[in-house]
Amino acid sequence: MSLRERHLWIAIVVTAGVWGLYGWRLVSHVAAGDLKGQGFAADMGGLFVLGLVLIAVGEGVLTLIARLAPRAHEREGAAERRAALTASHVSLMALIGLLSAVAATLFVLGLIGDPVLRPLLRWTTPANLLVLIANALLACLVLSELARYALTLAYLRTRR
Repeated sequence: MSLRERHLWIAIVVTAGVWGLYGWRLVSHVAAGDLKGQGFAADMGGLFVLGLVLIAVGEGVLTLIARLAPRAHEREGAAERRAALTASHVSLMALIGLLSAVAATLFVLGLIGDPVLRPLLRWTTPANLLVLIANALLACLVLSELARYALTLAYLRTRR
């Protein structure tokens, strides 16, 4: 397995693990009814920063281990660059699609107005609603990155 493939697997495992745990905590807070409380935004903000630190440290340490593992001398070739570029294009289109879906949903909710927003604000505060929207945007980014990692791996395997 090449260093690039190892790094992609590391990125998939670390990203899915960290943001999966973050998502689980978010759903737990929502299920517990914490959206009416004042501490929800601070809790999720702290978890977000912790997630960023864990991603940086986790990928850094695991990449260092992957670099130290024995492997044949290798250089990135044209096939690897094409695979990464193709996967990046697909990932970008997925991100644009996901962000457009979130924006369209928010736009439609804004058009409908009070019939939708008034019941929504019974179970959350406006500030916590913004935190939920921010988390929807974060989910778009995470899904896009996971797609990029997985597609790069798949394209690398088909180009050999």
